[in-house]
Amino acid sequence: MRSVDVCLTHQDFENYDHKGKIVVVIDVLRATSTINTLLFLGADHVRPIGSLEECRSLKDQDYIIMAERLGKKVDGFDYGNSPTKLSEKDIREKKVAIATSNGSKAIIKSEGSKETILCSFLNINSVIDFIHTYESDVILLCSGWLGKTNLEDTLCAGGIIAGLENFEIESDTALIAKALHDKTNNVLETMRLSSHAKRLSGYDNKVDIEFCSRLNTQPIVPILKGNKIVLS
Repeated sequence: MRSVDVCLTHQDFENYDHKGKIVVVIDVLRATSTINTLLFLGADHVRPIGSLEECRSLKDQDYIIMAERLGKKVDGFDYGNSPTKLSEKDIREKKVAIATSNGSKAIIKSEGSKETILCSFLNINSVIDFIHTYESDVILLCSGWLGKTNLEDTLCAGGIIAGLENFEIESDTALIAKALHDKTNNVLETMRLSSHAKRLSGYDNKVDIEFCSRLNTQPIVPILKGNKIVLS
C-alpha cells in the first residue's frame, strides 16, 4: 500500500527520504498560491530561486522577478509574493523568477524526488487526482514559517490526506494534519487565526488571505521540471 507522510517545515526535510517519492510542496500564504496563479494566468514557466541576488540577476535574461522577505516585497523587484497583484496581460507567456522566505526554498530542497508538484487550496483537488495516477509514496512538504509549523500549510496537507484513497498514513504529523482538516468547517476563518495571516493583515494583504482560501478555483498542477515549474 502506498503511504503518505507530512513534513511540517522545509528545515525538517533533511530527515525525510524523498528519493523515488512524490513531493507535494505547500505554501498557502503565499508562494504555492502565487506560482499556481502565475501559471494559471499563462506564464511560460516559473523558476524558484533561493537567494535575492540570483533572482535579481535574472532580470537581464528577460525574467519578471519577484521577491518577498518576511511577508513584504523586496525593493527593486517587479512584484512581491501576492497572487492578487498579478494580471494576465502582464504575465502571459512571460518567464518568471521568484525568491520567497520559505516556499521557493522548499521547492529547491525537493530535488531528487520522483516528481515535485505544488499545492494550495486553489488546486487541491487537481493535486489529489494527480497523486492517484502514480503508484508512489507521497511526502507533503509544508514550507512553514522560518522553521516553525504554520496552521494553513498543515491544514492544506490534511485536506490532501482526506482526499486520498488506499494510502497508509505514515506518521503522527500526518495524523495531526488530517485531524486539523477534519475539525475545520471553514477554511478562511481557520486561516485567519494563523500567525502568518495576522502578519499579512498587518501588511494590508487581507485580500490575499481571502484569495488563498478559495477551493479549486485554479484546477491545474504545477510540476518541477529541472529548475523550472511548468504545467503538468
